[in-house]
Amino acid sequence: MKYKKLILDRLLDRYEKSKSFKDENSRRRIMLKMTRGDMPEYDIEKPLVRETFNSVIKELADKGLVSFEWARYEEGNIIEKVWLNVTRVEDCYAEIGRKARRAVLDALLERITELKEKTAGSWIWSFLADAERAIKEKSSTAGLLPSDEEHAMAVLKALDYLRTLDSGQCLERVFSLRCFNDSKYFEKKVKKRLVGIIKRYCPDQELPDEMSDDDILAQVGILQSPEQVDFKGGIVGTLGGKEIDFSSFIYGVSLNADTVRNLAITGMGIVRKILFIENKANYIQLLNENSDDTLMIVFHGGFYSPVKELFFKKLYEAARPCGIEFFHWGDIDLGGFMIFQRLKSSIIPSLKPYLMDEEAFESRISYGKSFDLRYAEKLKSLLDNEDYSEFREVIKLMLEKSTKLEQESFLI
Repeated sequence: MKYKKLILDRLLDRYEKSKSFKDENSRRRIMLKMTRGDMPEYDIEKPLVRETFNSVIKELADKGLVSFEWARYEEGNIIEKVWLNVTRVEDCYAEIGRKARRAVLDALLERITELKEKTAGSWIWSFLADAERAIKEKSSTAGLLPSDEEHAMAVLKALDYLRTLDSGQCLERVFSLRCFNDSKYFEKKVKKRLVGIIKRYCPDQELPDEMSDDDILAQVGILQSPEQVDFKGGIVGTLGGKEIDFSSFIYGVSLNADTVRNLAITGMGIVRKILFIENKANYIQLLNENSDDTLMIVFHGGFYSPVKELFFKKLYEAARPCGIEFFHWGDIDLGGFMIFQRLKSSIIPSLKPYLMDEEAFESRISYGKSFDLRYAEKLKSLLDNEDYSEFREVIKLMLEKSTKLEQESFLI
C-alpha cells in the first residue's frame, strides 16, 4: 500500500470539494479523523500498519505539507487527526505526482473555449456555455462533465466529432474508433454521459424517459446499425432525375439514409390509407398478408430517428392534399402511447390509433403483462393530459387490470 499517496489523495479530494478550494481566504481545516472512519486503512490493532502510517505522516509533517495530532494519552502511538497545510497545496500535488485540480479546470476551460468557437448557434454550444459558467463561477464541472480529466476530455472530443457529422450518420463502433482509436471506448467511458447531455440540450421537444440510450443517440446520428426506411405501397417519386413507381415492389422495399434524403415523393398512386407499425414482426406479417393496394404500410420502429422523421414528413406532405388517412399501430403500453403522440404532435396531426383501444386490449388480454405501481403512476398521469385523450378509456382499463399489451400478441 502506498501510504503517502493514500493520505494525500484523500486530503486533496476533500480540499477540492471544500470552500477553501473556491475561496483562498477560508481558514477551515481540511482534516482526516484517523480513528473515526476517515481512514479505515489506519488499523491501530496492527502495529506494522499503524507504525508505517505514523512514520509517513511525520515525514509529511516535517516537510510542512500536513500537521497532525496524537490521540489523548496515546502520544507517539496513535494519531487522531491529520490536516492539510493549504498554503502548501501545490507541493502536496507534486509530492504524489497528481495534477492540481485548478490546472485540470484550466485545461478544460481552454478546450471548451476552443469548441465554443466551432459550435456557435448549436445545442452543443449551449452545453459548453453552461459547463464554462460552472467552472468559472463554482470552480467545478457541476456534474456537467466528469470530474476526471481524461473522461471529461473524452466527452468534449466526442462532442467535437459529433458536430462534424452535420446531420449525417455514423455507426457507434466507427464513431468510437475515429474518436478514440478504440471501438469500445465510447460505449464504456462516454456513452452514458453523452446521452444525458443530448437529452438535456439537443431535442426541440422533451424526449420521453422510455426512449432508450440507442434511440437518443440516433437523434444525433450515432447508430447501432445502418438506418433504413421500410415500407410497402404504390407511391411515386423521383431519384437522381428518374421516376420510380414503388408499386412494383410487391414484397416491400428498404431505403437507406442517402436515398431518403434525395428522394422526392411526387404522387400517391392508388394509396388511400397509410398505416405505421411499431414492431417489426407485425410489419412483416402484414407485409406478407395484405392484398389491399390502397393501404400503404410503413415500419415505424421505436422512437423515430432523424432519417425516418424526414421520410415521414415527405410522405405526409405528399399525402395531405389527397385526403389520405393516417393510422398508427403500436403496443398498448406507455411507450406505445408516447410513440403515437410524438408522431402525431410533430408530423401528422390527423393521425389515428389502430388496434389500440379497449376492444383490442380485451381481445388479447390473456397475453398481457403485469406492471408495478411506479408504471401505474406514469399511466395515471396521462389521464389528465389532453394529448393522450385517444387512449383515456383503454388506460383506465389497463389500470383496472394492471396489465399492458405488446403488439406481437396480435400475431397469435
